[in-house]
Amino acid sequence: MAVEQLDKALAHLNCRDGTLDEHIHEARKATKRLRALVRLVRRDLGDEVYTLENQCYRAVGQRLSGLRDATVLVETLDRLVESLGEDVPKSRFARVRVWLVERRDRVYGQADSNNRAVQEVIAELVQAGERVEHWNLQRRGWGGIRVGVQRIYARGRRDFAAAYALPSDEAFHDWRKQVKYLWYHTQILENVWPPVMQSLTEELDQLGELLGQDHDLALLRTTVLPEFPRAGATATLMALERRVGEVRSRMQGQARLLGERIYVERPREFTRRLRGYWRVWQAEQAAGHDLEFGAPD
Repeated sequence: MAVEQLDKALAHLNCRDGTLDEHIHEARKATKRLRALVRLVRRDLGDEVYTLENQCYRAVGQRLSGLRDATVLVETLDRLVESLGEDVPKSRFARVRVWLVERRDRVYGQADSNNRAVQEVIAELVQAGERVEHWNLQRRGWGGIRVGVQRIYARGRRDFAAAYALPSDEAFHDWRKQVKYLWYHTQILENVWPPVMQSLTEELDQLGELLGQDHDLALLRTTVLPEFPRAGATATLMALERRVGEVRSRMQGQARLLGERIYVERPREFTRRLRGYWRVWQAEQAAGHDLEFGAPD
């Protein structure tokens, strides 16, 4: 699985067809899956290897994030305006959109800098691919992933509580990362009981989307308010801040309901249930059912 995701990331970063933004987006998704995977098998990797690989994929994502975020800000403002419907004329934030587009074009216009960043990422991923061949994963089956699954579920449950106890952009972003990791893990485990795991995967996907859009709105606010030229734009910026706050409040309310459903179990109960699914799945395979291990996508 790690080799598959590395190959996917490298293929997109080396591709010259289509837009750079789309290839960067797909490469970042692959590196996020890789971070989720190393968390899943962290116990077997050992602290030293885990730390190296986790830092590698995190650094790769951060190098690519500046390019992608410049586009996301434009898309986020468009979604915000669309969500407001007739309450706000589409021209209300037109100046802000023009500024964001110009900002994005400046970021992508730095061809030498962008190419250098992409080439550095490619070099890092090639080295990471060479290291994968030396991963020593001794535990097979459920024993190799149980601790990883339980740790991610427990961390997500804790971050869920923390986000609503002391709300902040960072707290919701931290929770979102754990939701995404668990989402990737449920995809890997899909075939242990497809109807049940697919349902959980869909709910995690919906929750991740809500928290992702919440994060994008937070990024829009923290980018536009301090950087946008304020001359003659005070009312516009105040309106933007108010509307962002309103939409985020609704999203966080929806996310809370989903979170309460997903994280209703204690971590040990959650992993004990999945272990039961795993054992039945193994029995089915032993009985001659032709089932394949779930793919990460």
